[in-house]
Amino acid sequence: MSSAKSRPLGLRAKLTAWSSLVLGASLAAGFAWVHHGLRSVLEARDDAFLYRKAAELSAVVRDYTPEGSEALEAEIRREVLAYQSEGLVVVLREPGRVFVAPETEQSRGLARRLEGIGSGATLETLALPASGRYRVLRAGLAGDASLDLGLSLAETESTLAQFDRRVAFGGLFFLGLSVVGGAFLSRQALRPVAQSIQTAKRLEPSNLSERLPRTGAGDELDELAGTINELLDRLAAYHGQIIRFTADASHELRSPLGAMRAAVEVALGQPREPGEYREVLASLGEQCERLTALVNGLLLLARADAGEMPLRREPVDLSALASDVAEMYEPLAEERGVRFRSECGSPVPVLGDSGRLRQLVTNLVDNAIKFTEPGGSVTLRVGGAGDQARLVVEDTGVGIAPDHLPHVFERFYQADSARSLGGSGLGLSICRWIVEAHGGSVEATSRSGSGSAFVVSLPRAAAAPEKNLVLRNGHA
Repeated sequence: MSSAKSRPLGLRAKLTAWSSLVLGASLAAGFAWVHHGLRSVLEARDDAFLYRKAAELSAVVRDYTPEGSEALEAEIRREVLAYQSEGLVVVLREPGRVFVAPETEQSRGLARRLEGIGSGATLETLALPASGRYRVLRAGLAGDASLDLGLSLAETESTLAQFDRRVAFGGLFFLGLSVVGGAFLSRQALRPVAQSIQTAKRLEPSNLSERLPRTGAGDELDELAGTINELLDRLAAYHGQIIRFTADASHELRSPLGAMRAAVEVALGQPREPGEYREVLASLGEQCERLTALVNGLLLLARADAGEMPLRREPVDLSALASDVAEMYEPLAEERGVRFRSECGSPVPVLGDSGRLRQLVTNLVDNAIKFTEPGGSVTLRVGGAGDQARLVVEDTGVGIAPDHLPHVFERFYQADSARSLGGSGLGLSICRWIVEAHGGSVEATSRSGSGSAFVVSLPRAAAAPEKNLVLRNGHA
């Protein structure tokens, strides 16, 4: 016995089978309903005929005297002969005699079957072994006489059988036609699915440019194709980010490592004075600090992307925190000849992680001082606007060109001026993550050569819940 599993039915075959099954069941139910209705109509017609003939023959029997029995029998025979094709049988019972018309074996068999059955105006259906089925009406007469009328159901059953055959053949024909039509229609309806499957098979990590075809019909399949195409767009963008992130990270790691290797090779090339070795070690220390900052930034963003970066939510005075950062950076600004001004007045409470918020302010202030030339100025302001806390860092530095401005928050993105001053290119990306993790937003405005302004908006303490939680993908 083969162990291979049979291939399951495809969607097209299932749709065809189910549609055919539903149509077949509908045809069968309709056929049964029409058959029952037709039988009821034919039986009602036969019953009305029997009631009418019974009334007519009862009147005939009442009009004849006992001496006119022969004339009565002749009248009954003429009446039966007129309806011979319908299979009419009349049985007249009087004391001492039984008259049966027509005088056939089937009629006499019906008369014998009716013996012993009580009389009265009742309708019955009797089955005779050799004569078939009869519809019988028993009508009582005056005295001990009775009048029984029987009508053969052969014509009715023949009509029903002929109807059943025609409906059965017609139903089978239309069912077969529906199977063929259903297979064709399901194939046409599922053609976009087949095309989508072929397109999906061509998708590879190195080539995500293929998109599922859309028919423009606006149906569910078209909507599904559009949704999958949007997903592919996001995957392609994410894949591109990964590629750029890997390339940029490799480049950023290679630069300090290359500098460290070159310094070591130069130092070991020939004997040197202790002071020269100290200079080499100091250079190595600076490169190690740069590598440490880069790796820490990469680790932070990677954990943030994985939803594994816990943030505490506690009351924080953003104004006081910014004042502390300003006090820390005043000596550096003075050393570089940059005027540093802090405008942090009344308390501005927010709910957040004080460590990450301090990192946010530190990164923005550090960037502002770094890119401001001597004689320029940096301003740090904190204030409130409705239910939002606003933190603004402005400088009169080199500014950001319009074509670079939309990308300043991207990872490893650095304008030419930024590359000349060093840095990992992760600082502003970390700032955006911190702001968005706290439910806020950050915007950058700048004109090349006229300085820049970074505006951070965060929910004030009254608009946020006081609880500790772990942020997932940057959202609480």
